[in-house]
Amino acid sequence: MHRALIWLFHWMPLRAMYGIMATAIPVYVIVDGRGRKASYRFFRRRMGWGRVRSAWHVFLNMFNMGKAVMDRFAVYAGREFAMTGDHITLYNALKPMETPFMLLASHVGNYEISGYMLRTPKPMKTLVYSGEAVTVMNNRMRLFGDCNIEMVPVKEDLSHIFVLNSALAANEIVSMPADRALGSSKTVKCRFFGEDAAFPAGPFTLAVRREATSFAVFVVKESSKVFRAIVEELRVPESGSADEKVQALAKDYAAVLERVAKAYPDQWFNFFDFWK
Repeated sequence: MHRALIWLFHWMPLRAMYGIMATAIPVYVIVDGRGRKASYRFFRRRMGWGRVRSAWHVFLNMFNMGKAVMDRFAVYAGREFAMTGDHITLYNALKPMETPFMLLASHVGNYEISGYMLRTPKPMKTLVYSGEAVTVMNNRMRLFGDCNIEMVPVKEDLSHIFVLNSALAANEIVSMPADRALGSSKTVKCRFFGEDAAFPAGPFTLAVRREATSFAVFVVKESSKVFRAIVEELRVPESGSADEKVQALAKDYAAVLERVAKAYPDQWFNFFDFWK
């Protein structure tokens, strides 16, 4: 199915593929009860919208998620997208600096696609889920390799942490999501949409221990062929204990994430309730 989808993108217009997908979204919304409920709760409780408006945005949310998946396969087929944003030059700014950097991603927008479009100025290790289909992993490897990016699959024994730690020790770039725990139960509480939420402690702890300059990075879809990169440097206090610095970094990240999620609520793809 994945190979057939890539083949279709060689000759079918992108908007036509979106249109075909849209006909299946209502069925998907009905079948995927867990995702539907999580999306609806987000719009009702966090965005404060009414029932009808929230229900409509559940459809838009699922439709945008489908487009995010299809855009990846479009890139696999050789389709090109444009990237805008005031912070794209960040990659060039990192090159001459002999310090480690962390790019803290999230499940807002389509961050992965930036790795297919922008060549990093120095080696980057990016954390990826290792349970994807072979077709996806092979295409990721091919495109990331062209952009100076190496995938680091999540391991049950947490050995991926040692790989990322070594990369930062070598003043490379490390990219990983910071809004969902991957392989670890350690969390840090932050105020998020008016209530305490549990964020994974790992990314922030790693950044503090390695004294890495950290950025919150988002890539959101502006139109069918245009993405926008949003990059904000995160603040870490110079004084205080390591735990206090981790808490401060996580708090700053949560504040930026909330602001971006409010601006692009239909591209919030974190389909679980971590306010529990």
